[in-house]
Amino acid sequence: MKNQKTLDSLRKKVTEKGRMPSLNKISELLTELDIENSCMEWSEVKWGDNGLRYNTSGGSRTYNGYTLRVPQINMNINSTDTYYSWNTKVFAQQLVNLIDTL
Repeated sequence: MKNQKTLDSLRKKVTEKGRMPSLNKISELLTELDIENSCMEWSEVKWGDNGLRYNTSGGSRTYNGYTLRVPQINMNINSTDTYYSWNTKVFAQQLVNLIDTL
């Protein structure tokens, strides 16, 4: 399997012993396994409650990342979402469960 490292990384993330692979790498894995998905680059400007744009410590106002959609399990992940990093273990678990049912 060409994307074995990505699958191994997903399994490690489920046990909290690794990092979440990038969404474009997960998309490549799912495509290799013939699981329908779509992945595209995404950028977003974050706005505060006061109507002003957020600034990161580097001064950037635009957040760049990816969105991944997996219709079979009704999953829509956006790596620029505020709580994306908090939810990666859940995302990884859902993806591993899907892959294991093949």
